[in-house]
Amino acid sequence: MKRLCLFLLLLSAVLLSAQNLPTCYYTYTQVGNMLTAYQAANPGIAKLVTIGYSELEDVPIYALKLSSNVQQELEKPALLFIGQVHAEEVMGTQIVMSNIAEIINNQAQGPYSQWLNFLELWFIPTLNPEGHNVVTQNIDTSYRKNKRDNNLNGIFDFSPLVGYDIDGVDINRNFGFNWVHGDSLLQPGSLEVYDYYRGPAPMSESETQAFKTFCDEQRFVYSIVWHSSRTGNLSEKVYYPFNWKEERPSPDMLFAQSIGAGVAGSIMKEDGSASYENLPNLSRKGASHDWMYQQYGTIQVLVECATRNLQPDSLLMVNTVNRCSNGVRWLINRAMVYPTGGSTTNSMLTGKVLDASTGLPLEAQIIITERDAPWFRPRTSDPNTGKFWKPLATGSYTLKVRKEGYQEYSATAGVNASTWTTHPTINLQPLANATFAGTVKSAGNPIAARIIFKDMLPDTLVVDGSFIHPAKVGTYPVEVSASGYYPYLGEVTLVEGYNHINFELSEAIPLLSEDWSSGTDGWTINGPWVLQNELSVSGAAITDSWGGNGFYAENCDVDIMTTNPIFIPSSDNVMLAFDSHLYTEWNFDPCTVEASSDGTNWTAIWTKSGLWNFWTTEYVPLGAYAGMNIRLRFRLRDVSSHVELTDPGWTIDNIRVVRGLSSAVANSDPSAPQLSCVLYPNYPNPFNPETTIRFSLAAPMSARLEIFNLKGQLVRTLIDSPLASGARELVWNGMDDSGRAVSSGVYYYRLTTPQKVMTRKMAIIK
Repeated sequence: MKRLCLFLLLLSAVLLSAQNLPTCYYTYTQVGNMLTAYQAANPGIAKLVTIGYSELEDVPIYALKLSSNVQQELEKPALLFIGQVHAEEVMGTQIVMSNIAEIINNQAQGPYSQWLNFLELWFIPTLNPEGHNVVTQNIDTSYRKNKRDNNLNGIFDFSPLVGYDIDGVDINRNFGFNWVHGDSLLQPGSLEVYDYYRGPAPMSESETQAFKTFCDEQRFVYSIVWHSSRTGNLSEKVYYPFNWKEERPSPDMLFAQSIGAGVAGSIMKEDGSASYENLPNLSRKGASHDWMYQQYGTIQVLVECATRNLQPDSLLMVNTVNRCSNGVRWLINRAMVYPTGGSTTNSMLTGKVLDASTGLPLEAQIIITERDAPWFRPRTSDPNTGKFWKPLATGSYTLKVRKEGYQEYSATAGVNASTWTTHPTINLQPLANATFAGTVKSAGNPIAARIIFKDMLPDTLVVDGSFIHPAKVGTYPVEVSASGYYPYLGEVTLVEGYNHINFELSEAIPLLSEDWSSGTDGWTINGPWVLQNELSVSGAAITDSWGGNGFYAENCDVDIMTTNPIFIPSSDNVMLAFDSHLYTEWNFDPCTVEASSDGTNWTAIWTKSGLWNFWTTEYVPLGAYAGMNIRLRFRLRDVSSHVELTDPGWTIDNIRVVRGLSSAVANSDPSAPQLSCVLYPNYPNPFNPETTIRFSLAAPMSARLEIFNLKGQLVRTLIDSPLASGARELVWNGMDDSGRAVSSGVYYYRLTTPQKVMTRKMAIIK
């Protein structure tokens, strides 16, 4: 019986995909021609741009902007309407093209003229043009993805069976936010085994890369993306961001719900029985609407606009376009400066950020404290205008504005229901310039070290003794570390002008050293921890869930613990250090390091959660346990009820407990000449095929960076020009000035400035 059901399902899939697309749907060539014609006939309000190209065939991805004075960058909020992401879901392209025609044809009358005056309206008919061509050319009308050649055989591998197209990536699973939860290439347990493939890496596809670049520039306030439900299970519904598994609401979920309700309430179902349903997105799988919210704060709703018949004939297609366009009109009216078209509220906070000294616009981070989250990408003001737009419900909020090198701004912002609320112009006060310079030494001798200067965006200096770093006045955390030496963790206070600080690090004496080369002896294991060498700093590392190739279990509580106690002497400072690669759910699934003097009562001495899927060295002072024997426990806990609320977990390498001393002495040698420039060691070294060369200038000056071979012959000039003060880095790709690859061997790189000439050595190995 099961075999018969499977046969009938496969047969229906074959019959479905064998149908030709009705001729009422535009081809992509027709779409391009129409957009070009719209721009030519309406140069004052229509602007056509190519935002990128498709993954395999380099088909252009078009976006059309409609706005008054369209060639100018004016201070208007931007809205985006995306017609199609999945290839077979062609209805959305028809809706977007109809919306464009409607606005252009009625541009001189209300409300269209008001829309054009107050807003920027952007339309992308399809984000998946090569998939659109597969469907509209009747190659495979059930095709879903782009055309990435997954098996690298140079052939477009598709199947008449729905879900069995080997090639292609589901673009709506390729976005970086929660990409890890999308389907692998061959996802077990489904008839649609290939159709939801997330791609080889987050944002791997040229379509999603182009879309990100486009959105980085436009910073959309609202958006609609059109979809159609293949099975009909999701049909005629509007989804807003988000409440994953009904347990993880977004900070703006109630406001997003109001937008989703407005769009859904404006669209009648096909049978006329009711309007569309309005639901939060429950799935955590790399979709565009969650990604746009995380990246920009954009409230994007996903509308499943058709019933199970994804590609109806012309009568039903036109009927669906007309009904769905009511949702577009509602959203545009909601974004306007004042209520119109049935909208009862147009609440939105807007304002402008300027440099208090120059009056020029600034790109600064805009934070609404009551709606903030640690996993947000910074929402920023427009770098060209300083303007920001934040959709908010009526209420009172704490507004913070931050930019590196400026004093932070904080104020209360009240948002009105009936119109945009314009906050008074924010003039950020620039901080005075300071130079952070000095040396890292041990026993009075310069040593190679790494300095992390923790500004808003931490700066890492890999130094060989001397360093110089342009900064601003203020107090900053710093971390100074060197292999085999006791690290310095503390703060430096910089005053205006030149600040010379010497860091002194003693040799580190190990009390515990674990690189996992001898297995897990000395550790008590609780949970599925394993040693592996696929994800490690060097050699093997221990992981709770195979380091990204699996997920920790729901509601797990797993740990590794030192079997024997460690004595913490009181004669020196003592520090725990370990290398961490971590990916857990923010706030809900903490990774902790705990200490205990009796093996029963544990105290958390370090806690972290979230997406830190790169190696970082973590330092934890153990001075509170001086004179005591303690055990250490590395612990991961999950709080969830669904596998999508778990993540790849925690991988740990190179655990060590060391004792020693470190210090920072400001202005320790005021008679020493001030550093004007520093040339740092290249990294990596030796290298193949490229290496990064860094240098810093304390003041504006001319600089020339050149590469020579062992004979002293000039190989490459990387830079030769006047430069502003600051840190610079350049990548040498092993090519000479004529574009030819150099041979293996030793080379010198030399920085020449009016004050100093510095030379260092590097090696390329092929």
